[in-house]
Amino acid sequence: MYSNYGYWRSIVYPDRLAVELGQGTVTGFKRRVFGVFIFGIILFVLRDMWGMNTETMTYILANGTLDDYTIARYAALIGSVIWSVIYMSFHFWGVAWILSKVTNIPFKPLLKLQLVVTGLLVFEKAILFIVFALAGKTASISIFSFGPLAMKFLENWYIIYFVNQLTIFTALIVAVQYRFIRFYEGDEIRKDVLWLLIAIQIAFALITAAVGFIPVEKLLNLLMIGGL
Repeated sequence: MYSNYGYWRSIVYPDRLAVELGQGTVTGFKRRVFGVFIFGIILFVLRDMWGMNTETMTYILANGTLDDYTIARYAALIGSVIWSVIYMSFHFWGVAWILSKVTNIPFKPLLKLQLVVTGLLVFEKAILFIVFALAGKTASISIFSFGPLAMKFLENWYIIYFVNQLTIFTALIVAVQYRFIRFYEGDEIRKDVLWLLIAIQIAFALITAAVGFIPVEKLLNLLMIGGL
């Protein structure tokens, strides 16, 4: 039995995707992978061109010559493309591999699930980019998380960054993953799989929050002005 891979349908009905994978071959998947990755790369490039997440580097490079600034901006653009590929590849192949180890589901079927997840993450970034572009400014916190609320009551920035990573889209991703795994494994599903999925997201949030404390500004000053 053959069925066509529908990205938006898979978001709403991940259980149907699991059933279709169990019944036969799903076609059109590679085309959807290409589409999501191209859209993601374009988004990351637009964010870089607009200056999102490069405000620290911009004022440092402005102290140099025009040629230095131009070269640095091209380098940043290339770096943005590379980072977009790494980011999407991890959530597509990397997380699929992790889930294959904590469940009884083979790696390849999980790629169909993780394409949905990767697309949701890119879609979240696209919405934030549009909001920030319309507002004409950026923020280190997401409007889809409890980060803005945490800033009013907490002073520990690590906790704020951690809470900021747990967004509405995070909950949606866990729900999609759980519904897919539940219908794919059937009665053999592990009872603690939901908690495992939540734990994975918490681990990602803890790591991302820690990365936020890397002294990027100091490193750029050393590299571009003072020298290493």
